[in-house]
Amino acid sequence: MLIANLLPLIVILGALPFIIRGYIVTPDAILVRQLFWVKRLPLKDLLSANFELDAMRGSIRTFGNGGMFSFTGLFRNKSLGGYRAFVTDQHRTVVLRYSDRTIVISPEKPEEFVRSVNLARGLSGLQS
Repeated sequence: MLIANLLPLIVILGALPFIIRGYIVTPDAILVRQLFWVKRLPLKDLLSANFELDAMRGSIRTFGNGGMFSFTGLFRNKSLGGYRAFVTDQHRTVVLRYSDRTIVISPEKPEEFVRSVNLARGLSGLQS
C-alpha cells in the first residue's frame, strides 16, 4: 500500500532530472541544458540542422521519458529511423543529422536556432 501511494512521487522524481531547460549554440557545439547537467552536441560532426514540423510524428519510444516534463531518450519512426530526442514541444522540432546518429530537439524559435547553428558552422539559411 505504501509503494502504491509513493509511486506517483517516485515517477515524478525519476523524470525531473531530464527536464529540458533550453538550448545554447556555441562556436563549436549545441548545448542541451537539462536540470542538473548539460549535454554537449559537437558542431564539428554535424551534417545538417533542419527545422522540421512534427518530426516526431508516428514515433515509438524505445527507451526514455515519453512526455513527463519532456520527451527524452530513444525513439523511432518511419521518416527518421532511430533517433535520440531532447524535446519539450513535439511540433516545433529541429532535426540534427550526424553521420552516425540523428537527434531531435525543440528550441523555442526553431528557424532562428537553425540560422544560429548554420552561422556557427559557417553556413547560411534554414538548412544545410
